[in-house]
Amino acid sequence: MTFRHPSLRSFAPSVIHLITLISGLVGAGELRAQPIKEEARYDSLDTRHDLKRPLAERFWITSNHCWACFNLGKVDEEFRSAKEMLDMAEHIDVDSVTAMAYFQLCDAMLSSGDPSASLTYGYLSRDYAERAGNMNYVGKAEKELAITYKILGDYQRALVLLRDAVQRVTAPHQLTRSYAHLSECYLKLGDVDSALYAAQRSNTIIDPATDPFGSARSLMVIGQVYEAKGDVALADVHYQRAIAIADPFQVVRALSQALTLRGAMFLRSGNAGQAIIQAHQAMQAIPVGSHVDRRIDAANLLQRAFEAQGMIDSAYRYSKLSVALNDTLRSATNLSRIQNMALQEELKTREDAKVKEEAAITRANNIQFGIIALIVITLGIFLLIFSRTSVVGSKAIKNLSLIALLLFFEFINLLLHPFLDRITNHSPILMLLCMAAIAGLLIPLHHRMEKLITNMLVSKNNRVRLEAARRTIEELEARPEEGGAS
Repeated sequence: MTFRHPSLRSFAPSVIHLITLISGLVGAGELRAQPIKEEARYDSLDTRHDLKRPLAERFWITSNHCWACFNLGKVDEEFRSAKEMLDMAEHIDVDSVTAMAYFQLCDAMLSSGDPSASLTYGYLSRDYAERAGNMNYVGKAEKELAITYKILGDYQRALVLLRDAVQRVTAPHQLTRSYAHLSECYLKLGDVDSALYAAQRSNTIIDPATDPFGSARSLMVIGQVYEAKGDVALADVHYQRAIAIADPFQVVRALSQALTLRGAMFLRSGNAGQAIIQAHQAMQAIPVGSHVDRRIDAANLLQRAFEAQGMIDSAYRYSKLSVALNDTLRSATNLSRIQNMALQEELKTREDAKVKEEAAITRANNIQFGIIALIVITLGIFLLIFSRTSVVGSKAIKNLSLIALLLFFEFINLLLHPFLDRITNHSPILMLLCMAAIAGLLIPLHHRMEKLITNMLVSKNNRVRLEAARRTIEELEARPEEGGAS
């Protein structure tokens, strides 16, 4: 069974350049020859964990694997793979790659029914994409955020994000999906004309084989809009075309949704028998254990259709199935939230460790700069003291000694700050008192040193002046003798 995803074809040129750049940055050498395909590839051979492969190539394989897991409805595996992508992105350390990893986490959280986590990762994806200057990735993140807001019922915010997304995405399949979601938001708000315009803009795929999911989804959205306009015949044509595309390519999610939408349309038209047929086909199209939300939609449709026919026993049977599926979905959502909490804690720990490491490096650099400054100031003072010719006033000595005092105090602060931070338990008041005590010890020492240095410089200045005066007198005494000799 082959599940296709369209994102790879349109990204092929940019991805080739990106992978080449990454391989150069991480020093992994040239990437192995890997054909760029438009279909998601389920990594059944576990090549993404082959440490002999370059890191960038493993990231690419894992990305393809995530798409395949999405198509197969393997939510847990999609989450694990997205987390692995984030781990690899941290080592690759390229903003656009990190944006891609967070985008995949956003999609995984959306698939697992955790919109709050999906928003968190979606905004992170957009932030990293903006840092990288990749407007296509920015648009992708905005589209994914809009989907989350649409699910939460915030259609106005979703519209704002989708309008931005359609201006930024460059990949055709992303434009198709953005317009499709834009149409659904307009439809939810009752703006049928705008919904039809957006739906028609989404139908840009000439060859459905290049993007079967996007093509089927676009036709489904157009069908929904025509149904809302009251043109059931035209809506049915588009639903059937969507089914005809999704079925041979086995795009399960689109196929089951199109069948369920068509069945619901028949039920609203009073044809409960056809509704039951469509709902049964939708249930049969979904593998057991995957796409639970679509199975719930089909079960609910069967319940309503059997009730409309007066078949209470069958309606009760599918009502129980719907309840059981909802319990399964809630359990999966709770598990996903627990996994996300663990991931959030892990990311926080990593971030804290990174901040501490950067702070330690900064502190070490500051200490080195402090030592250099102290050495320079100290050498300058000693050169002034032991110079045979320099004459320095007490005001200059006070200024130099004050600078030296400030540098020395900052140097002591940098050295003792981690220790004081630990023993005072991060208490600002206690740390202030400790610094005040240190300053109280340094200031008297500074005054004594300043007095000592000043006395030394005064003595040296006196000697220099006396020596200069002696030489001047000798020169003056020698001049008359020279004049008399002539």
